[in-house]
Formats: sequence, C-alpha cells, structure tokens
Amino acid sequence: MGRSHIWWMLLALSLFAAPAEACDGETCANGLAYEVFGPPAGRGQPVLAVFVHGDVSAGGPADYMYSYAKQFAASRKNVVAIALLRPGYYDRAGKRSSGSDNGRRDTFHSGNNRAVAGAIRELKQKYNARSVAALGHSGGAGTIAVIAGDYPGLINGIVLASCPCDVPAWNSSRGRRGGFSSQSPVDYLSGIGSGTAIVAVTGQADDNTRPDLAGDYVARAQARGLSARLQLVGGGHNFSGAVAGSAVAALGAIAR
Repeated sequence: MGRSHIWWMLLALSLFAAPAEACDGETCANGLAYEVFGPPAGRGQPVLAVFVHGDVSAGGPADYMYSYAKQFAASRKNVVAIALLRPGYYDRAGKRSSGSDNGRRDTFHSGNNRAVAGAIRELKQKYNARSVAALGHSGGAGTIAVIAGDYPGLINGIVLASCPCDVPAWNSSRGRRGGFSSQSPVDYLSGIGSGTAIVAVTGQADDNTRPDLAGDYVARAQARGLSARLQLVGGGHNFSGAVAGSAVAALGAIAR
C-alpha cells in the first residue's frame, strides 16, 4: 500500500473518530451546547424549562431529550424549552459541549455540575425567565438535584427521573467500590429553598437506579419540610413510556 493510500486511510479514521466540534455559536451557553424551542429571546418573561439527559453509557449522541423539549414548548404558551448537552456530550448533528464526559462514568462531579449551573444561569438571563423548571434523567437527575441545593434560587422546581440520588448507595448497589467524585444529591438537600417543588419519578422495574434511591431522597426532603413526592410507575431505567410521560407531566405542573 502506497503512502497516499495510508494517508487517506488515516484521515478517514480520524474523521470517523471525531463525532463533533466543541461548542461555539448562538446555541452555546457557558460552553455547553443546547437546542431551544419556543419564543425567541426578548419576548416577555417566559418560564424556562430545562431538559437534561442521562449518561448514555452505551455511547453515541445524547440528544434524546430534543423531541421531548420540542413537544413541551409546542403545547404551552410563554415557555422556552431547552435541551442541554452536558459537558463532553454531542448530538447527531455534530454539536458538542465543551469539557469531558469522563468516559460516560462518574459524570456529575463538581466541575461538570458547575458548568451546567452556569449554563442555566446564562440562559435564564438571556430569556429573561421568570422561573426555571428542570427535568433530569439518570445522571442528569443527579446533576440538577445537586444544582438545586448548591445554587439556591437558580431552579424553582425539579423533576428527577430515574435518579441516582444517593451516590454511595447507588454505586454499592451496582457493585462499584471507591474512586467516585460525583456529588450526591442527598448531601445537598439542606440548600434547597422551601418553595422548590421536587418530584421523583422512577420505574418499578428499574434495576439501575432502584426505586429506593429516590424514595429515600424524597423521605429526607419531606423531613426537611420540602414539597417533595415520589411517583413510581411502570417501566425500567430508560427515559421512555410511563417514566418519560409521568416526568414530562410533572414538569408541566411546575412550569407555570
């Protein structure tokens, strides 16, 4: 094989291995890429509804929240829906958030959570939002639950779908030991404001983020006087079926 053939082969492999470019442009907040649905900036004071995906451990694009955000905005007035890509994640169109997904393991550590919080703050200001409601799935649920307590007042209501709400207990249930830096939502309950609505939705057959993780989190939140409830539904860990439907409905009740 000649040198020119080898060069073209290496170029093709490099192009295939690079799924996306780093975040840059209009739909980029604090280094994170996003898709937006609803009225443009400058139109009144909308509710900002933020959708945050899970770890997508199997690899590939992390844009499954796009369709939910689009439908959410289309069925409501004066709501801007944002599907946010967490650090290091990309979508099938080639947009990529800055930062690292840490191999899609142990993803909601302080640095990544800080980046998401900064993006939400920037978007809240950009759209002059009167309130922010956030829905997170799996690792995304862990992210927004921590942010709600670590950045009081930034988010007014959270929906936690398939939440790994107690990170040590979650890792233990998965047979994983030590070396994890993801922040644990149960450790940040004390920072959540009394007016923040909390809804945890978990599938009864979820063998990843088991129902007891969300159940214990909600019980602790209620013990602190917070408005929190647990909703167990049919289904497993994936964001689909009753898990997705119930989580989006809960977000709709908050985003008013």
